[in-house]
Amino acid sequence: MALPAGSPWLSLRPGTLLCANAPIVQNWTGGRETQEISPYFALFKRELERAGYRVITPGEDNLFDPGASSADYEAAAVIVDAHIEGCVSNGGDFRNRGDARGEGAMKIDWQIYSRIKKQVVAHISTSGTYKLDKSVSGGVVRLITESFASNVQALASGADFRAAMSAPQAFAKGFVLPGQQSKIVLNGSQKATARPVSDAVGSVVTILTGTGSGSGVLVSDDGYMLTNAHVVGDDKEVRVRWSDRIETLAQVVRVAKDRDIAIIKTNARERRPLAIKRGMVTPGQRVYAVGSPNGKEFQGTVSSGVISADRVIEGLRYIQSDVSISPGSSGGALLDETGSVIGIAVLFYLNQDRPAGLNMFIPIGDAMDFLSLEQH
Repeated sequence: MALPAGSPWLSLRPGTLLCANAPIVQNWTGGRETQEISPYFALFKRELERAGYRVITPGEDNLFDPGASSADYEAAAVIVDAHIEGCVSNGGDFRNRGDARGEGAMKIDWQIYSRIKKQVVAHISTSGTYKLDKSVSGGVVRLITESFASNVQALASGADFRAAMSAPQAFAKGFVLPGQQSKIVLNGSQKATARPVSDAVGSVVTILTGTGSGSGVLVSDDGYMLTNAHVVGDDKEVRVRWSDRIETLAQVVRVAKDRDIAIIKTNARERRPLAIKRGMVTPGQRVYAVGSPNGKEFQGTVSSGVISADRVIEGLRYIQSDVSISPGSSGGALLDETGSVIGIAVLFYLNQDRPAGLNMFIPIGDAMDFLSLEQH
């Protein structure tokens, strides 16, 4: 927190009903003061995960070194303006106790740091407000923290933040990088919400081509679907078979053969797109594969398993899982427990012609980067 010196940032009036007493005002003395992170982080995590981002609690993925993290990005916030005005039920030192109601307003300057690029990739300013119409216990602290949460909502919905999150990462030497292409906008993707895996099955389809079949994942309100490049092959048009067995035609819009990913477009038939969750995965995390193994007869097959590892093979990243997939599963969805897409099925390994439980998925962030997709 770093407000202008002398700023009257906290104004509290004692009084249960009319709140007519003279306010007790706290002015900022100047300088920068580090805040206790816990109450702010809980709200930061809540709001960003509502917006579809995965937020890693410090130390949760490495208990031996809380400073180590698998996160792609770090965020820093400086509260540069704050006005908290409240009516508190008891006098004295009542900032942290007593029932309170009132209004809060806050402005924050954010910096988003890429751990891979080792640089700040975005400077973003937000503002937010919060109002308590009725007195609640701990109301003053709530006015402060929920005003902060309002800023996180503004951050998550802002174009600059989304652009920073969807920008291709600068990988180490030897990685295959996406090329520069015009953006394809996935309408409705940003608003897609978590849902049960059983409901998500209706947004995963069978793709039928002249030479075989695969699976596809609906990722926009207007009919964009992800699948594998090897599923569509050289076809310019494919058939899409929905869960109710209705078939529609789809145009192959863009193919990235070096990442084995493609995007097609068809009539969405008012189906809801699946939520997208970019970011790192955690070994042991429960996941579900949805697709059409062995063709349309087994469309909508769901299998469960866990994340086994985050792999790099020939310069490309893969999510490894023991979740079961077969020929025909290619292009299908790897979902987390919220029904959000975290990967696209692409290949599996055999051991003496039998499934080995070594199945690979393209991370959804890579799929979007190599096709230049942007959530909206």
